[in-house]
Amino acid sequence: MNHIRALIVSFLLIGILFSSCDLINPPETIPSYIRVDTFKVEVSDFDQGSSSHYITVCYISVGGDNLGVFEMPFTVPSLETGLKTITIRPGIKLNGIAASRIDYPFFEPYIIDLELHREEIHIIEPITTYKESCVFPWMENFEDPGISFTHAEYSDTIFVNQNELVKEGRYSGAIFLDHDMEIFEAVSSGKYELPKDGGPAILEFDYKNNNGFEVGMYLLEEGLSEWYGLVYINPSTRWKRFYVDVGLTARTKPSTEFFKMGIRAFPEPQNNDATEIYLDNIKLIHF
Repeated sequence: MNHIRALIVSFLLIGILFSSCDLINPPETIPSYIRVDTFKVEVSDFDQGSSSHYITVCYISVGGDNLGVFEMPFTVPSLETGLKTITIRPGIKLNGIAASRIDYPFFEPYIIDLELHREEIHIIEPITTYKESCVFPWMENFEDPGISFTHAEYSDTIFVNQNELVKEGRYSGAIFLDHDMEIFEAVSSGKYELPKDGGPAILEFDYKNNNGFEVGMYLLEEGLSEWYGLVYINPSTRWKRFYVDVGLTARTKPSTEFFKMGIRAFPEPQNNDATEIYLDNIKLIHF
């Protein structure tokens, strides 16, 4: 009898031991995978201007759970399986700073219902459009003979519409500086109100340059104007798109009545070549 009782106790101990092992080393869940290489932008109206963008990251959620922020291209695992709603929001670098990446407020999120299978890589090609509530108070693509810039009196050179180096379309705007033409300043011909309630406002443009330049604004208040520098754009050997946060200035300067967008450039001492700065597809956007 004691022998039988001892066997029963032994079996119980062995069962407990194996159960404990399962708790300590639970079986691994095999994930499904989501891959995104590029993000496409479509414009639904001529008044929205170019579809040029520099979306670099995606904010992803699967089935309502946030997976995180990922720089394209990427393949990310997900423990979700079955039919799930996937939401992908496009992100950009604000003011050219990687640490200032934001969920771009003016693009719609891309939402898709997808059947996820374990071990399978699901390739998604997200497409976005501008939100209907977007306002485009100023755009300049340099396609027309007249441009919506006014040059400062002391500026000894002006924008040149040229077609030798263009981001898209037929023309882009060029700034050429040398030892005889050393100062450039141009501001938007129009003056604009910007949201002061915390809403986003962004000035964006394509550029290619061998010399840095400054982007800023003139603050107009009670007939007076003051230059307010925002960012300095470093040289780039290829076309890039840049996003400048102008909404922050509007929020911190609430007494300002209107704003004029501006660009300043001077030859850099270390630049032995003639200065060439090319701009295209300029947009001011807010809600």
